[in-house]
Amino acid sequence: MRKRVLSLCCCALFLAPLVSAAQTPSSREQGAGEGLPPIVVLGLEAYKSSGPEEAVQAWIKGSAIDGSKDALSQASLLRQIQDHYGTYRTFEIVSTKDLSPKTRVIYLVLDFEKGPLFAKFVVYRSGQAWILAYFNFNTKEELAFPSCP
Repeated sequence: MRKRVLSLCCCALFLAPLVSAAQTPSSREQGAGEGLPPIVVLGLEAYKSSGPEEAVQAWIKGSAIDGSKDALSQASLLRQIQDHYGTYRTFEIVSTKDLSPKTRVIYLVLDFEKGPLFAKFVVYRSGQAWILAYFNFNTKEELAFPSCP
């Protein structure tokens, strides 16, 4: 009897992580942005609801590139992508990499009706908030992700 109980407990301990993992969608499947800095998620939500200009404004707000013509030109690029790829739907997290306690690189794929757009964000923790230091979009993954994440 003891051996059966012990065997059942061992099986339960062994299978619990597998069952839990099977029930929990990966970050790629969720698209919910868990683990992403709020500044990135806010821009993605603004993009979906209000368009490229609002997304870029949300991303650069409070950063060193706030008001930069180069940063604002990304809205025009996103508009062109939309013209070719259709409506933006969601995003998938490819990877995140902490370069330091205050600097993180985030690689995403933005999913459109007719194709993917590859995105790279570099964020910096300034005090308690994350701000955007740099971002880049490209339809060619090797140009957005120069060193494979």
